[in-house]
Amino acid sequence: MVTDVGTRNVVRLSISFMLLFFAYMSQEFIQEPLIEAEYRRTGLIDPHAGYHSFAILYFFFTIACLIITPIVEMITAKWSMVIGFVAYIIFQAGFIWLNSTYLYITSAILGIGASFLWVGQGKYLTENCTGKTIERNTALTWVIFKFSLLGGGIFLYFMFLNTGITELVATGAYKIFVYIFCSISFLGCLNTCFLPQSAYIPEKRDQESIMQTLRATFKIMRQPPMLLLSFIFLYTGFSRSFWIAIYPTCIKFTTRLGENTSKLLAISCIATGIGQILAGGIFSIMGKKARIIGKDWICVIACAIHLSIFVAIWLFFPSDAPIHPTDKIGWFEPSVYVAIGCSGLLGFGDAIIQTQVYSYLCDGYSEESSHAFALFKFYSAIASTIAFFISKYFTLTGHLTLYGTFAILSGITAVIAQKMYFHKKEHFFQENTNKIYPMTTSEPIKIEISDSGSTIFSNDANSKK
Repeated sequence: MVTDVGTRNVVRLSISFMLLFFAYMSQEFIQEPLIEAEYRRTGLIDPHAGYHSFAILYFFFTIACLIITPIVEMITAKWSMVIGFVAYIIFQAGFIWLNSTYLYITSAILGIGASFLWVGQGKYLTENCTGKTIERNTALTWVIFKFSLLGGGIFLYFMFLNTGITELVATGAYKIFVYIFCSISFLGCLNTCFLPQSAYIPEKRDQESIMQTLRATFKIMRQPPMLLLSFIFLYTGFSRSFWIAIYPTCIKFTTRLGENTSKLLAISCIATGIGQILAGGIFSIMGKKARIIGKDWICVIACAIHLSIFVAIWLFFPSDAPIHPTDKIGWFEPSVYVAIGCSGLLGFGDAIIQTQVYSYLCDGYSEESSHAFALFKFYSAIASTIAFFISKYFTLTGHLTLYGTFAILSGITAVIAQKMYFHKKEHFFQENTNKIYPMTTSEPIKIEISDSGSTIFSNDANSKK
């Protein structure tokens, strides 16, 4: 039974995200194939408008992440997330009247709203975690959140059980599902409005201006720990772009996988959800025991899993699968079992990396959570923007080469960061002025996070400050 107030708040928060992303990810998973079907029906929308929409979304998300921190601090994490929920609902509603103008405008609105949502979520999560609950709560958040992907996959399976996307678009029946998605997102928004106050609110500081926020954010950005983590952040953006849009499109467009690839796409979504939930569940159970392995080697394992999956996808899928429907093959005949297995392992590896990133930031940047999470989402959004911008130009081989390179770099930098700056027990070096400094030859300052707050130990005989 959960008795910790902070953990109960995290569960409430996670339920809101589960509801929102049950709706949004279900729609996101089929966005490009749905738009491509609408293009074939009317010719009034660009066949790659789905990729363009994602690129616009993440471009505005990238910019907004750098400047919204003072607004999040002023209006609180909860109401920042509410703003984000509203933006998602506005975007989803546009699929009732699908057209390029509304799609691109609301993609920009969603990019800004998503920055409020995710920076607010990072801040609220940090304010409800202690040193004892960081690993457990971040993994718990991931597990509950990712039930949205599993539920969305099941929903899509029954949606496409006897018909495909083309038929649903031709009859306009898909609009019924858009109404359902918007209603579920609204329930998540309502639950967020009634979230309790954070359990461990940090001491109030002077309100920052946007320029002060930018200076503080760029100061953190320039520090060696964040520079090393930036490779992992970038890879999370590439990874998510691949499994949420590009790889599902490959499944949908590979005609040799069967007559109803829309149903197979739904099964792929279910497999990805199971992989994400399984990984999150493992780390939720492990809790602080995960520190024995070390965040660095956990990230290395996840990157190795992804690299092996990239090789399998390259072998079994045609190179032009992300761009248009194709009846070609890769090195081997496309296999349904390989496609679904890769989906599950993509989700499994992605969840491992994401939970470790959250653990890094909650543990190491507890006093600068808004800045740290903004930078995380900034780098991730840059990668996603690039991934979607190149999607209509890059073949599958080009995508996999790019992502594989960053997977390797992420594993290497995770090891370096852990050895140099994020030790197994003392994860971060920070002075009581809340400014970040690189490691020096002297004994590092240590912070112990407890239920009552943070205790800072100085270099002078480890005396408390």
